Amino acid sequence: MAAAVSIRTEPIQALETARTVELFAGPGGWDEGARIAGLDLGIVGAELGSDACATAIAAGHRRVQANVRSLDPRLCTEATGLIASPVCPTFSASGLRSGTTGNDYQWALDCITAFGEGDDEDWASLPDRVVDPRTALVVETIRWAMLMPNIHWMVAEQVPAVEYIWEDIAAELYAAGWEYVNVLEVEAWTFGAAARRRRTFMVANRYTADGSHFSGFGIRQYLPPSMAKALGWAPGHQVRTRNNRRPTGGNLFSADGPSWCLTGKARSWERDADQLRLTAAEAGLLQGFRPDYPWTGSRTSQFHQAGDIVSPLVAAAMLSAVNGVPASTFEPLILDHLAQIYPAAVQPGRWGSEATGAVGNPGVIRVA
Repeated sequence: MAAAVSIRTEPIQALETARTVELFAGPGGWDEGARIAGLDLGIVGAELGSDACATAIAAGHRRVQANVRSLDPRLCTEATGLIASPVCPTFSASGLRSGTTGNDYQWALDCITAFGEGDDEDWASLPDRVVDPRTALVVETIRWAMLMPNIHWMVAEQVPAVEYIWEDIAAELYAAGWEYVNVLEVEAWTFGAAARRRRTFMVANRYTADGSHFSGFGIRQYLPPSMAKALGWAPGHQVRTRNNRRPTGGNLFSADGPSWCLTGKARSWERDADQLRLTAAEAGLLQGFRPDYPWTGSRTSQFHQAGDIVSPLVAAAMLSAVNGVPASTFEPLILDHLAQIYPAAVQPGRWGSEATGAVGNPGVIRVA
């Protein structure tokens, strides 16, 4: 059993002076994306999990340990940006999907409509009405977008099953006068990650109608590495996703292509030839994290964190685009990061500024 980790999270009041509030902030996927893209967003994240907070803080990111539903968005008067990644087990194919069955999905949609009409009574009672109270957390996205007094932009992420909820929120934001709102599905592999991870994003800008930075979204100069290349394995290996050695047990996939989507259950994945298991660092690397990222907690907790994140590669592009940074600026930075974390996959003439013709590193871009 892993030893308890002492963490020093910040007081809740830190959110009141943040320039960007991040909800359900986790171990740092969005924060690392901002770092890759050279964006100074002044992010302070709210996260309930102790290990995820400890991981993020060890990586140099700011965290307040709190239940998001207990926080008041109206107090965040300095924040112009909002990032939201509500927990997904009740909507995900890897979970029980209670949020997609019965009345729960419709109740979430009804709650969103009520918020658009200025009524928060549905919000207050929603956790008690749904099968799993975590389903209600997806509605925090509109609560914060509607109540933060000086919000300019937001980006939210969830599994594809939440698409209709994002579209409902998008409609309410348009009705509230937001200039640009879009819902788009993004595959992390198209941004260079060595693992598949398909997620649905909602991006919105309150005062700018230009969504051109999301056109043709993806890294076009780069062929993502295979799982084997990313981890430094020889070709020909297969990965068993369930450690059941019976002939009918488990699923196999080739490591000579992208890794299957990682979840917390990847802790039991093993290389079929020799039963070598992934480490949390390797799981994070496949998602686009640097290899020395300080995953904290038990093995189970570390894999849960690494399997429940936004890929930093996708985060870098999303945060750049929603803040008006052109692809000609952020793509070279993502490519440079890929060259650092996947050196075995480097292809001469297809990396960073050399690939795109950009001149040098633009440095840190401060977003007010």
